[in-house]
Amino acid sequence: MKNYKRDKRIDAASKIRGAEKYLNDLKIENKIFAQDLLFTITIRSTQSCAKVDKISYDKFFDWSDIVILSAKDVKNNYVAIIENDMPYLAGEEVNYIGEPILLLASKSKEKLKKAREKILIKYSPRKPILTIGQAKKSALNNKKDLFEHLHISKGDFEKAKEKANLIFEKKFKTGYQEHVYLEPQSVMAVPSGDTIHILGSMQCPYYVQGAMDSLFKDTDVKIDVTQVSTGGAFGGKEDFPSLICGHVALLAQKTGKPVLLTYNREEDIKFSTKRHPSETKIQAAVTKDGKIMGINAEITLDGGAYCTLSPVVLARAVLTLGCYYIPNIEINGFAVRTNKVPCSAFRGFGGPQALFAMEMLIEEIAKRLKITPLQIRQKNMLKLGDTLATGQPINYSFGLPKCLDYVLSKSNFSEKYAEFQKFNQEKSDKEKIAKGIGLSFGMHGCGFTGSGENEMVSIAEMELIEDGKVVIRTANTEMGQGLDTAFKRIVADKLQIPFSDIIIEEKNTAKVPNSGPTVASRSTMIVGKLLVDNCEKIQNSISADQQVSRSAGQRVSESAGQQVSGSAGQRGLKNKQISFSEMAKKYHKKHGNLKVQTQYHHPDFIKFDEENYKGYGYPVYSWSANVAEVEVDLTTFAVQVKKFYTSNDIGKAINHQQSEGQIEGGAVQGIGLALYENMIAPNGEILNHGFSDYIIPTTMDIPQMDVNIVEDSYFNGPFGAKALGELTIVGPPQAVASAICLAIGITVNELPITPEKIYKMMEKNENTI
Repeated sequence: MKNYKRDKRIDAASKIRGAEKYLNDLKIENKIFAQDLLFTITIRSTQSCAKVDKISYDKFFDWSDIVILSAKDVKNNYVAIIENDMPYLAGEEVNYIGEPILLLASKSKEKLKKAREKILIKYSPRKPILTIGQAKKSALNNKKDLFEHLHISKGDFEKAKEKANLIFEKKFKTGYQEHVYLEPQSVMAVPSGDTIHILGSMQCPYYVQGAMDSLFKDTDVKIDVTQVSTGGAFGGKEDFPSLICGHVALLAQKTGKPVLLTYNREEDIKFSTKRHPSETKIQAAVTKDGKIMGINAEITLDGGAYCTLSPVVLARAVLTLGCYYIPNIEINGFAVRTNKVPCSAFRGFGGPQALFAMEMLIEEIAKRLKITPLQIRQKNMLKLGDTLATGQPINYSFGLPKCLDYVLSKSNFSEKYAEFQKFNQEKSDKEKIAKGIGLSFGMHGCGFTGSGENEMVSIAEMELIEDGKVVIRTANTEMGQGLDTAFKRIVADKLQIPFSDIIIEEKNTAKVPNSGPTVASRSTMIVGKLLVDNCEKIQNSISADQQVSRSAGQRVSESAGQQVSGSAGQRGLKNKQISFSEMAKKYHKKHGNLKVQTQYHHPDFIKFDEENYKGYGYPVYSWSANVAEVEVDLTTFAVQVKKFYTSNDIGKAINHQQSEGQIEGGAVQGIGLALYENMIAPNGEILNHGFSDYIIPTTMDIPQMDVNIVEDSYFNGPFGAKALGELTIVGPPQAVASAICLAIGITVNELPITPEKIYKMMEKNENTI
């Protein structure tokens, strides 16, 4: 397959013109809908942990046109995810500030705002769990405070300690990160007969479908779910929409009217799910020349008040602990409960937390041994034939060495490292900046963890229709990453037809099969491969029909005494080169529509022991190497990333230009995680309100970028493609942190690296610049 660098995003024109219709832009022609639409607001807990004693309503307020929904109205009051522990509406107790208690609906937004002030909720507060340390201590006696514990063991760490020259111990922390999608959470429920149609800005229609099926279990209510144009997600619209879709569906059932729920930015930032804060303790056994003989790591994720997807986020974290060959490994992972906003999916899914700890450990080893971090990384970097912590071999599609070679060469890394080191040591007191250059590796397991892809039973469907056109039916959603364009490119290239002959079906659960969620950077690799297989099924059916037709034609010719020799006939057919479109039209005229489906299965040798965490955690990994150049202002302690180099092994770029855009976007998001995105929740309540106090990189903060793509083909991906989307964010934060380590002479141990933290680190350490 060629690199199609000029493929235009099929949704680009409508989005650039502002013509794309998002949920709040939709104009439903139905007059009943226009007249009866209800808006809704959420009444939330003001306590992080408390018993709900009483809810009072002002008797002097006119409640006649306000619909009120409470936990008493919900029969199956749990959001179906993993543990089913989160209620749609809190009843007798609340477990985090912002937890939904009541829903109010009305035709008037102004009336809803007034009604909000006329409700009084009395609580009996209880002692909350607000830190990871408190949660781990509580979990010793209370199992509900431990969502998951995972253990990986390889070799013998204790023996490695005995043979090592040095033992390193270090603790690393990461904080919350907000998704900051352009379009806040927005969902709608439209009742029609015995069916409630749900429309929303979401990633995973079938996640919502499953949750709604559980919510309305043992009722006559039917549900279908449609994803509408979605203005960004990054994991924040993976499982969270199940909660709010339940809210509008319950109100629609109660009122018989359409209901719209849209969060404002403050509500979205304070009460939607976040990236898990983490604490990681690592003990490393190291030789005097920098060889890591073994590590013992304890990774703990703060899951917030409810389980959500924390167990699978933790699973990816423990499986993403660095791109290094370490013969002796002990990893314990914990996901714990606190009385804070629930945490869940976010691009990278536990990877950034784990990789930050491992990459900063490399910096600390280098500092202590007075060896450059590059030398430590090169000495310990994985190579073909090595095994990961689970015993999974690295024996195919391993482009990390090429990624490293590219960024080292392109950035003149070694020369600049020495230059910046000398600059920092010799600069005069008048110099108000320090310079740094840093390196990091990144890895992302492609697809669902362990046996997840096999258990999911993902199915993709295609159908040949009139005029030789082809319909693609999957549940995988376009949310800004360019998936629809990639799917069209895969089919267009396989069948040799134009984009205009390919139709992508609406992502409605009544119309498309469950091809699995649009998460885990799986859609292009897993579902794209199913589309390739479907194309081959269509081609085989048409070819078989042609063969039958040719055989019949040959028999007629023979009976008429006009037989053409085999070789001459073959030459004639070969020279004619009938296009797929022509063959497809003939087939359709003769047989009608042709529908095909393919279900995904891992190749037979890819197996994983879920109980012992042994084997292939993922069928393949994507890899990256990243270099950042920074300047630290020694007056304000602010950091500016001046240049950024990134090389990514993604197997095959289905759309080269689009892939470069993904990489740039992920890198900027990673820089935000490293430096700017500081979310504060000292007493369990998130205090950030919007973009005035939750800072993300602007165009002024984006460095000069050099993006490179390595294509080390994966045999079971479409044309060799692997995962891309999440790989782009897991490496960049550590490259920035590594550069800061050189600039200030201290190993960074916490993200984000704010000016205040740099000041405190330098104030405590007398050996800094």
